[in-house]
Amino acid sequence: MDKVDIIVIGATGFTGKHVVQLLAAFKKHDTYKTITWGISGRSKEKVNNLLSEIEEYDVDVTKILTIISDVKDDSICNVTKRARIVINCTGPNTLLSEYIVKACVHTGTHYVDISAELYHMLNVYRAYHKRAEEAGVLIVPSCGFASIPTSTGLIILDRHFKGSLHTAECYVELHIPRECYYGGRNKTLVHYGTWEAFVFEMTNMKKFKDLKKETFPEAINESVPTEIKKSFFHKHERKWWFPYPGPDYEVDSMAQIYFQEKKGKKPIHFRAYTTMPLLIHFLIIPLVFIAYFLCKLKCFRNLMWKHPGFFSFGLMSHKGPTEKLKNDLKYTFTLIGKGSDPTTKEHIVKITGSDPAYKSTATTALFSAVTILLEGSKTPKGGVLMPECAFYETDIVERLKSNGIDYEIVDKLPNGKT
Repeated sequence: MDKVDIIVIGATGFTGKHVVQLLAAFKKHDTYKTITWGISGRSKEKVNNLLSEIEEYDVDVTKILTIISDVKDDSICNVTKRARIVINCTGPNTLLSEYIVKACVHTGTHYVDISAELYHMLNVYRAYHKRAEEAGVLIVPSCGFASIPTSTGLIILDRHFKGSLHTAECYVELHIPRECYYGGRNKTLVHYGTWEAFVFEMTNMKKFKDLKKETFPEAINESVPTEIKKSFFHKHERKWWFPYPGPDYEVDSMAQIYFQEKKGKKPIHFRAYTTMPLLIHFLIIPLVFIAYFLCKLKCFRNLMWKHPGFFSFGLMSHKGPTEKLKNDLKYTFTLIGKGSDPTTKEHIVKITGSDPAYKSTATTALFSAVTILLEGSKTPKGGVLMPECAFYETDIVERLKSNGIDYEIVDKLPNGKT
């Protein structure tokens, strides 16, 4: 039985289709055209429709491996055993991903996913890290917009810094088209699948915090350097910022524990913040806190899933965003790294791109898989690892730079001059 290099699981979903389109475009790329791949989904009809859609890329779809499978039954092993690495685009990860991880460990197949669900990630770590290490299988969650930009930015800062990187602060800004704030027929930013995962994340946040205390008790009492202690709202570059609600801080926290235990490295103290225009955050944040507490009630969770448009002010829907809106949505990650000596230079990494939820997520997930495929000698041999750990020694940044995600490095003197 021949194996292919990559299989996309959940290929017919909203994000999965974006990954498949990028794979189809490999045919015209000298570096990647020899990579073999396949797709998997639950519905034969949807899989066939997807194959018809990618014929425009001049791909011979008869040569694409297609497998109809439900991740919840034993047939998922028929998928994982046919691939060297799988890209999991199913969701929500809290409900589905463990089946795939278990199959990958069993069949010796590497794995990446686009999850941002912390409780799921920690559960997978606890259950499969040692087994994956022993099997020589690399399991890397959170390879989408959460949390590759931050993880790769931290890798660059750490490599580039002269001396020991002590603190890193990340300022995340989404440049959202104004029509999304003022209403209109086409203001949807995110597909329903992302909304469904968001509700699970809020529901399980308390469980994650408790599980983290149990799993990494030594990390809970970590002292925070004074220079990165900030109030909930603080001003930076003439804007008001608050803690970034993505999983990036926790993902990095788990990465730092690995580096300390395996490499003997001193941990980098990391914080992430975001902002919104027009001071809308002073309205949105209280509503999010209210939703967080109400998500403890099953009836409220069901209402949020049933009426995503109402509870998200029209920003979420089953149709997802238009192509125009996806391309108009930009993002900037600005990471500021400092050493323990205040007289040394600061190092700044700026990461920019467009369409974070889909185009960028598809790009980061695919090239995470490609990096494992092509640079296996530079990645750890196995285990459940955060992206920062898995890709620290690799050239993933160069791949992303060549595929639509921009990185800029700036040295800044203590007096503010560059």
